[in-house]
Amino acid sequence: MTDDPPRDLCVLRLSALGDVCHVLPVVRTLQDAWASTRITWIIGKLEHRLLGHLTDIEFVVFDKKAGHDAYRGLRRRMAGRRYDALLHMQLALRASLASALVPARRRIGFDRARARELQWLFTNESIAPRRCEHVLDSLFGFADALGVQAR
Repeated sequence: MTDDPPRDLCVLRLSALGDVCHVLPVVRTLQDAWASTRITWIIGKLEHRLLGHLTDIEFVVFDKKAGHDAYRGLRRRMAGRRYDALLHMQLALRASLASALVPARRRIGFDRARARELQWLFTNESIAPRRCEHVLDSLFGFADALGVQAR
């Protein structure tokens, strides 16, 4: 995919604060590799308060406290869109349910051993299996899956 950069990528990582901070270097690495790729990040409400000032990422806020309304709002926001890839970077069932509303050809998640809470049912590709690595290294597995090796 590095020779033919994706036009549109969607990142799904709703929470928590520390984890979304770990996702940011992955997003910046992808932006460095593909300056013309548009990145949409589905993110939690509190986490958006931390990162929402970044102007070169489109944020879609998912307020988990809104219950069913959060999913209806996400469905509306995703209507008419099509992503080249979804990076499903969260292992919560609510995130997987949200991922089902994202129209993407490639749906990349964690490898089967790490894909807790049935995440593997919502993806059609996985990152390479690894053990005993820092969370940041595991998240860079998503860049690796797209063919971006740089850090």
